[in-house]
Amino acid sequence: MNAMTRIRNYVASVRTEVGRVSWPSRKEVVSLTVLIILLAIVLGIYLGLADLILTHVLRLLLRG
Repeated sequence: MNAMTRIRNYVASVRTEVGRVSWPSRKEVVSLTVLIILLAIVLGIYLGLADLILTHVLRLLLRG
């Protein structure tokens, strides 16, 4: 089997597999994107507050 035949077989099997994929609807994509953005914001706020608190605690401990 030469290289061109293997490439054609590969491309054909990729097309077959892509046809089997269950693609999400636009509504699902939008809602999950909004959810991920909100979670990233909440996690960022949480980590920022944790950093501020731990920084303050460490400064108090290191002062003596």
